Amino acid sequence: MEGNENGYTYKGHTFASERDMLRYLLDDYRCAEGFAAQYLGNWQAIAAEPRIRGGLRTVCGREQMHAALLEARLRELGGTPQCVPPPERVLDLAYYSSSAHSDLEKLGKIAARLQDPEKVLHFLTQAIVQIAQDRDTCALLSTILEDERASISWFVETWKALAPPMAPQS
Repeated sequence: MEGNENGYTYKGHTFASERDMLRYLLDDYRCAEGFAAQYLGNWQAIAAEPRIRGGLRTVCGREQMHAALLEARLRELGGTPQCVPPPERVLDLAYYSSSAHSDLEKLGKIAARLQDPEKVLHFLTQAIVQIAQDRDTCALLSTILEDERASISWFVETWKALAPPMAPQS
């Protein structure tokens, strides 16, 4: 894989080659998806609301599958998983693993972050458009992108369906 004249970029990092960018991306994204599977799985295990519990089962399964697929592709490209979740993720894990917060509170916190799906997924769409040679990884990331859109839609739509109506502002 040859770099273009400006190099390849992912989340503010610049790489000389497509392959280097993809190894970094696959490891970084694998790490995030694995963490999401962990905290969503913990939440799903204690969720009291059946509609949330059932949806989390699906979303968590997708995240687990994504992490496994991303790691497998990383290894196929000669990479080794290295990313370690940042320490602040411990707070998210504790929050979503605790029954001290209601399912609606947790759902609202996630839904608020996901109101603009294309902005949330911009890092991935920008990486995909740069892939010129590794069509295998491009297809993998493109199909994962569609899964992510479905998961975001589930979070946002479920929040809208279950959230208490807002009181009129005076």
